[in-house]
Amino acid sequence: MKSLLILRHAKTEASSPRGDHARELTDRGRRDATTIGRYIAASIGAPDAIVTSDASRALATAELVAAACHFAGELTVEPGIYGAGAEALAGIIRRFPDAAACVVLVGHNPGMTNLVALMTRDSAAIEHLPTAGLVRLEHDTDHWAEVTPGSCRFRDMITPKMLAEEG
Repeated sequence: MKSLLILRHAKTEASSPRGDHARELTDRGRRDATTIGRYIAASIGAPDAIVTSDASRALATAELVAAACHFAGELTVEPGIYGAGAEALAGIIRRFPDAAACVVLVGHNPGMTNLVALMTRDSAAIEHLPTAGLVRLEHDTDHWAEVTPGSCRFRDMITPKMLAEEG
């Protein structure tokens, strides 16, 4: 079985003089990314891989999540995630290494929200993936190449706000 954890980057500054790609996380964003990483560690365990956009905010989110969930590997930086639509993101997923049973994919909206709908064929699975929102999908396969549109089961969505309310 494969577990796909779809994570939108955490809260960022509104703009950056160096452009959208360079926007940094806010203090809240850093806290939220760490909270989600701790949630992953406690409820799922350390992932086998973390694949992230090369945008500053996504990379920083991935680094904080990796530290908080005790991820022992190296982050995989995939520039194609930045600005990608759901179909392009699905193509990136199909290239994940089969040795990885659980992968965290860190990226941006609207692609990440649309990816959930595409992979589950359920546009109502989530309405909107907020910053630092995490969606867990599952697929009964040993090969990422078989994870195609409509083939995944939606398991849950968690946000830092939901975790704080459970607190």
